[in-house]
Amino acid sequence: MKIVQVLATSGGVGGLEQHTFNLVNQMSLEHEVHILAHPCYAEKFNERVTFHAVDFARSRWNIFLLWQLKTLINQIQPDIVHAQAGKAAELISKIRAWLKPVKFVTTVHGTKKNKAIYAAGDAVIAVSQALTQGIPAEKAHVVYNGVYAQPPLSDQQKQVLKAEIYAQYPHLDTSKKIVMCIGRLEPVKNIALLIQAMQGIDANLWIVGDGSLRKSLETQVQQKNMQEQVLFLGFRTDARNLIQLADAVVLSSDREGFPLVMVEALQADKTMASTKVNGVIEWLPTAYLADIGQTDELHQAIENALSEQAKSDYSPLFSRAKNELTVEAMTQQTLDIYEHLLQSK
Repeated sequence: MKIVQVLATSGGVGGLEQHTFNLVNQMSLEHEVHILAHPCYAEKFNERVTFHAVDFARSRWNIFLLWQLKTLINQIQPDIVHAQAGKAAELISKIRAWLKPVKFVTTVHGTKKNKAIYAAGDAVIAVSQALTQGIPAEKAHVVYNGVYAQPPLSDQQKQVLKAEIYAQYPHLDTSKKIVMCIGRLEPVKNIALLIQAMQGIDANLWIVGDGSLRKSLETQVQQKNMQEQVLFLGFRTDARNLIQLADAVVLSSDREGFPLVMVEALQADKTMASTKVNGVIEWLPTAYLADIGQTDELHQAIENALSEQAKSDYSPLFSRAKNELTVEAMTQQTLDIYEHLLQSK
């Protein structure tokens, strides 16, 4: 099968980008895969993938961008063109009339009010059940995000990593449990809610990630006199190792598609507390969920996630995540959708 994947973002690596890197690299093991993406992502793909540099910083109305995409895709002559998220879907839908016959697939990664642009595809993949709303039923498919399994750290490696972190924060009580949040420090992640919810909980909060709200969040911690409890680790390339130090992982977002942090936490056998965002509500037990924006409910969900009961409640989910939320499973389900489309010519 000859496949073209289109990633139309132009900087930064979030769940959408990581999903695409994993999917493309895994597909390339058995198929001819071309990726059209911004030059900044060139090193994210293995040598089997054919990388085509496209400046996607340009507007989706840019005639030169549209012309370049049309020319590239017609030169490749793929069986499938797969657009990842809204901008890519819109760009391909604009030029489809000028493409040689090809099956067009789109993926919805986040909450969108208008899904018409995705429905232009012959098949629409949603990364959670909730995101299929507004998509014609005959086109809609749910494929959960998956990640590669992270090798477990030894007890000694965990101790070394924990000591390294706490050496920078000598004022923190190192004997306390660790609640961990991993994500961009941007409004949609609502870390301010998490900081509020952590008041009165006998655990340290590790915030892993960076963003435009870091200063205001640090000010919030100071104003609430929580410096002895909260630490900001900034962006870390070893975030998946850090998860292994957590006693519980928390999501406080206002919106999500299907958060990779949840996948990584469950695969690492970590209990969770979360707001009721897409994807999460399809997996986590209700005792560990809070209505979006509700401090008291999130506080209770975190307390529950730190309890002994949580370990038995989560045990079946840990096993399920290791079986279902993998790159291999995600890729095979996506390839099955391609095959079905090609057989329905």
